[in-house]
Amino acid sequence: MITYKFPEEKEYAEFYAKKLDDELSLQFLQNGIILNKSQAEHICRFFWAMVDASIEDENNGVKLQWNEGAEFWNEKLMNSISAHLEALGYEEEWENEVDKQ
Repeated sequence: MITYKFPEEKEYAEFYAKKLDDELSLQFLQNGIILNKSQAEHICRFFWAMVDASIEDENNGVKLQWNEGAEFWNEKLMNSISAHLEALGYEEEWENEVDKQ
């Protein structure tokens, strides 16, 4: 199961999974389980889509419920998600997606 340093990380990520209409990522965020490489790759893509959406929201003046701002929560989630994927043996999938950014 994924471990978050702050409970707000999960709330923030769930907010963007819902906003992006990404049911698979929402399920992962809620239960912390990745069953295969395909799901790991999906979560990697979701993370970067979330980052892009949060930047767009920030540029459009969208006020979020988290005072620290998108950059702060994106950084925390990057650490949590990448550590979880690495622990499950999906470090290569994470690195491949990072390289595309």
